[in-house]
Amino acid sequence: MDERVRSISPIAADRAAHRSIQEIARRAVPALADFAVVFMVAGRSIVGVASAHISPAGDRLLRALQRIYRIRRDDLQSTVAQVIRTGRPLLRRSIQNDGQPVRRGSVADLHRRLACRSALVLPIRVGSIVAGAITLCYAGSGRSYAPSDLAGAQRVVRQITRVAPLPVPNAAPTRLRAAIGDARRQTSVRRRVAPRN
Repeated sequence: MDERVRSISPIAADRAAHRSIQEIARRAVPALADFAVVFMVAGRSIVGVASAHISPAGDRLLRALQRIYRIRRDDLQSTVAQVIRTGRPLLRRSIQNDGQPVRRGSVADLHRRLACRSALVLPIRVGSIVAGAITLCYAGSGRSYAPSDLAGAQRVVRQITRVAPLPVPNAAPTRLRAAIGDARRQTSVRRRVAPRN
């Protein structure tokens, strides 16, 4: 846990970086994965910022997952959170469905429908800081990751680090920051409009 983890500046605000990272994820599919998701640290959460799937239906599932899935950095069940905390890649050769019933449209449902069978998760470093992670997954192809796949995945990570924004200490997630700004503006408007006694 000696790795330094910081928030990145909001990647959505840097459209060129976002497009570049999305394109890098797209090029990783299908050569290195059936689908890929790039996660970045945003405050105390980890959020998906780019994804690619071998099928249009899978792309829709990944976009839905990105909209609702927020991982806490201290989540002990999350492979992505573990990789970001430790700064070390993690290989999961086999992933099994637990068979538990889940609510339609939930994160668990989306994970189940994506049907990841093997995963390789690597940290994304910007300088000395772990700013995120990329998850490469095999699903319907029946392939499985091995340690020899790490070199190809590292090339993808290096491409992402070249275009990722520089880390900003204690940055709030973009949506939260926007909401705070809106609240401040509304408060100041109320002060100007409110009658004085």
